Amino acid sequence: MAPASPGRDLLLLGALMLAGYQLGAFLDNGGAGLACGVLAYLLISYRRMAQLQRWLAEGPLKRDPPVQGGMLGDVADRMQHTHALLRKQLDEADATVVRLRESYAALKDGIVMLGPDSAIEWANASALALLGLRYPQDVGQALGNLVRDPDFAAYLAQADFERSFELETGGAAARTLEVQATSFGANRKVVFVRDITGLKRLETMRRDFVANISHELRTPLTVIAGYVDVLQDLLPQDSPVIAKALGQMQQQSVRMEHLLRDLMLLSTLEGTEHDDASAEEPIAVCAMLDSIRENALAACGGERHITLECAQGLRLRGPRLQIESIFSNLVFNAVKYTAPGGNIRIVFEANGGHALLRVTDDGIGIDPVHIPRLTERFYRVDKSRSAESGGTGLGLAIVKHALKRVQGELQIESRPGAGSTFTCRFPLQRLSGATQG
Repeated sequence: MAPASPGRDLLLLGALMLAGYQLGAFLDNGGAGLACGVLAYLLISYRRMAQLQRWLAEGPLKRDPPVQGGMLGDVADRMQHTHALLRKQLDEADATVVRLRESYAALKDGIVMLGPDSAIEWANASALALLGLRYPQDVGQALGNLVRDPDFAAYLAQADFERSFELETGGAAARTLEVQATSFGANRKVVFVRDITGLKRLETMRRDFVANISHELRTPLTVIAGYVDVLQDLLPQDSPVIAKALGQMQQQSVRMEHLLRDLMLLSTLEGTEHDDASAEEPIAVCAMLDSIRENALAACGGERHITLECAQGLRLRGPRLQIESIFSNLVFNAVKYTAPGGNIRIVFEANGGHALLRVTDDGIGIDPVHIPRLTERFYRVDKSRSAESGGTGLGLAIVKHALKRVQGELQIESRPGAGSTFTCRFPLQRLSGATQG
């Protein structure tokens, strides 16, 4: 659209002033005539502006602009064009919102849109059923007030929604719901709700099965290991075949014992997210790490160089057996994948708002593509090494779940041929006897 031109308005003003002047000259008062011409122009402009105002009040799209030509006409045309464009964009946006709401309404998972103070603005049918809400009666109500769970209300009130929340509903049809909130805009949230009752039931069955089968296998395995020891004492050891067979039987029975032990421990760790606070105690970290270091040196026959850096007096609050399992699994894992003569460095410190354990080695390293899956049960980077290493494939899974119970997390950095660094981060409030670095 071309910019507004004042030409027509100037011509009109000039014509009226000329006519007024001529009329004034005829009446022997040219100045008064000019004033009358200007006044006439102002009255015409006022009338055009009044017409434009009524047009705008009616709605710019109901009829064409009443003012044609001149700057006011150009302004009216521009306003009509802009209004039409905005109306089109609003219609498209409304259509998009309708389509989105129809799509959200059809989802099996629940969706709740929250405004300021977690007030409900909209919810789909699944969310209404899962959370026991009513729409539109509950619109404007705080979701945390309608779902009677203090922990859920606290979850909605927080700023960080990195983790989901498991909500247990009561009543005859008790359910377990996974809730994931996400912040957007100015003090607004969208809440996704998923029924995981079936998944939790299956997980419980799997965990119980593992625990039961592990317990049931321990007795026959103990019997087998006992008879292997007896046979080693009774049978002649000068036969290479017999010696090899008994040695392999003993090796595999020990490996099975370790596997059952780790399975039972992992099953226990997965059963609950947190330990009983009464089971926690302040642990002398340096003494524990030094003992693990000595055991690791003995296990590898002193063929690795293992150093420990730990400020004296550090104490970490937590369940002793699980903390020891975390430290031991990481150190022995480094020993397993570091060649004889290699170096392993253990560091425990307080730094950056966390208590940190770092286990660094110059071993074979890991391709970064495998790192996200290292904490999965029985996941191995090199399956051909499973029998050779003698590991159970559960060590890092145990580390992950044990850390979760003490609000810790595991970070892994590695490159093939450049070694690995495993870092455990503990909340600093679990540490005592040290000054933050």
